[in-house]
Amino acid sequence: MMAARSEPRPPRERHVWLGQSARTTVVTRSYPELAGARWMASLGDAIHRPRMLETVFGPNLKPKLGISGPLMLDSGGFTMMMRNGQLSLEVVAKVFAQVSAEVVVSLDYPPLGSDSEGERQAKYARTFDNFLQLHRLDLEASLAPVIHGVTIDELQANSAAVQGVDASPAWVSLGGLVPLLRQSGQLGPNASKARDELRARIGFVRAYFPLSRLHVLGVGSPRTIKAAFDAGADSVDSIGWRRAAGFGTIFLPGGTERFVGDRGRKRAASRLQLTDVDLGALSACECPACQRAGSLGQRLETLADSYLPRAAHNAWVLMGEAGEPPEPSLPAEPKVQLAPAR
Repeated sequence: MMAARSEPRPPRERHVWLGQSARTTVVTRSYPELAGARWMASLGDAIHRPRMLETVFGPNLKPKLGISGPLMLDSGGFTMMMRNGQLSLEVVAKVFAQVSAEVVVSLDYPPLGSDSEGERQAKYARTFDNFLQLHRLDLEASLAPVIHGVTIDELQANSAAVQGVDASPAWVSLGGLVPLLRQSGQLGPNASKARDELRARIGFVRAYFPLSRLHVLGVGSPRTIKAAFDAGADSVDSIGWRRAAGFGTIFLPGGTERFVGDRGRKRAASRLQLTDVDLGALSACECPACQRAGSLGQRLETLADSYLPRAAHNAWVLMGEAGEPPEPSLPAEPKVQLAPAR
């Protein structure tokens, strides 16, 4: 049965959580102005380096990441699927019980496009059982269930199952929306249809959890972040700022991604270099990297030469998509209003 229609909810703040791997260079070491942002870490890092379960993922995780703002810790289900690794629920529960984080994302088993209906149902059952067991723990952090569904019927069944355990979690995470998000952020003929489908799926889960913050997992670029927010999401996470920086590109407000230096474009469809309009936007940028560099010429040189300034710039732009970049000189105070621990 479809969930009852909820009353219109008041506007909420939008949140962008910046995905930061504990295995790579931590950008806040060089740009402490970003420390007060919202950050996301993943236990998936421990698939690569199991010792991190003891050395990193504990009460001092925030200092190790160089952050002071809210932290969301993902259980690493997607990484386990992609890397064919495994962390037991007992290990995840132990970390969740001791880590200093505001939100922890329940251990899920994402379905693959090639999975049969039976294989998907088995994954949904394991995902729900993990949430049920973690929900019974006395965690200080808010536990966010993860809801998947290849079909509307599956989305309905999984939403109803979670609702039966917790009718109003502080946070609810939606997985498996990356393909729709990518299509929604494009300019092709299928983008409008993808946006309608994305809006319908987010709205469907919203009907079950009208008071919860809906977080969409794995959103990447400014365009896909905008698509998620336009479709009704409250919150997203992204590692796109790091990937783009490593690729040599920077984000600009509104979704543009550009190479800073001359890369000798080999394909007409590859990313463009900065236009005069882009240069105007860059000259007005208030991110820590651009502010330190000074003039437009120095900004271009700094961004072209090094990963860290590009990463800091890209992170700032992503936060701007939610309207929440901190002040350049001081870390922002956390804005998240957390539900009491259950």
